[in-house]
Amino acid sequence: MLDKKEETLINENHTICRNDPDTNRPIRLRLWEMDRFFKCPVVGICLTFSEQNQLLKKSGVPIKKKSPFEIHEMLVASAECENRLSKRIDNLLHRKFGKETAFLHGLDQEEFIVKCRAAFKTGNYMGVLWAAATRAGLSVECGREVFGTIHMMMHWGAKKSIRLKQKMTGLQEELNDMRQAAKESIRATRTLQKENERLKQNQADLRITLATVEREKNKMKEEFTGLDSGHRIAELEQENRMMKAHLDAFFVNDKEKQRQMASLEEKNLQLLSELEQERELTCHFKRETREIIGEISAMNRCDATCPSFDLCKKRILIVGGITRMESLYRELIENSGGIFEYHDGYMKNGVKRLECRLKRADLVVCPVNCNSHAACSIVKNLAKKHHKTVHMLTNSSLSAVSQAIWAPVTTRGTVN
Repeated sequence: MLDKKEETLINENHTICRNDPDTNRPIRLRLWEMDRFFKCPVVGICLTFSEQNQLLKKSGVPIKKKSPFEIHEMLVASAECENRLSKRIDNLLHRKFGKETAFLHGLDQEEFIVKCRAAFKTGNYMGVLWAAATRAGLSVECGREVFGTIHMMMHWGAKKSIRLKQKMTGLQEELNDMRQAAKESIRATRTLQKENERLKQNQADLRITLATVEREKNKMKEEFTGLDSGHRIAELEQENRMMKAHLDAFFVNDKEKQRQMASLEEKNLQLLSELEQERELTCHFKRETREIIGEISAMNRCDATCPSFDLCKKRILIVGGITRMESLYRELIENSGGIFEYHDGYMKNGVKRLECRLKRADLVVCPVNCNSHAACSIVKNLAKKHHKTVHMLTNSSLSAVSQAIWAPVTTRGTVN
């Protein structure tokens, strides 16, 4: 159901059907002639963001440093009257959906609304929206149904945005676990490399010892050849057996060391392979995280009917939090139309820098698990002093920050 304001808007702006005097067929409404409540969804849904930029550029309208909402606002405002920009918009939409619109305009009201319902079920409803907006003599009931369906889809988009944020939080936790596993794998690899080098050094020492024993053995053989005394020969034979046993022990120890070194090298290669897989998973996760942030940002592009409309052009200050996630905080807020500011929460340089940023902020977010007690107290006192709204969060995850900045706006100077 539409609210009273939307119902009044439909009834007041409903356009009377006009017919071609020669063919007596309905004439297509131009962009500036259509009902006002259709103009915002037509511009936001039927035109891609790149098409909106191109329309403004070709019309000589500067778009540098303009947010998506400001661009959307300029296009909707131009549709109020006939001008160069509104003509370009009308021509582009007619080229995109002209064939489909001509067919739909030829249907009667009942057949037309059946086509609209089928298009909304499949999700391919841009042409139907343009046909409804430009159809002359569209009944109030039909207009209410088309506009109401579009309006509710915006609410459903907000729910999908929440689910995506929850998924992103889970992915962030998985990324942290993978990073920790990668660090442990790197430490294990370095330990194995050191052990490998130590074993190689031991092997080299054993080879030197073996060469020394061989020289001693040869020297003893030479001495044995020159001896005639049987007693001396027995002593030398006994010494020779002892040296041989010592040498055999060296050989056994050397083989064991070689076996251990081979096992360590095999384990080292396995860990290196696992590390490479972790790196690939980390890169994949980063790409997936960027895509999710982009989807959330696209869904947070809003107009006056969107629940998160209050975030647009708002200056959001985050105090503390996880420093290495600053770029993710920035993307979440700026891609949603907000202005991002950050303070690391350290008070060693005094509170003046924090107070300057807090004074110009519209909303302050302060995760208590990543800030000192003193920093949290200072933020609360400054908020009361300058009448600013502060959300004190139990954790610094993207999900918690997102829920705080899209929560209903409370009275200035309060602490939540």
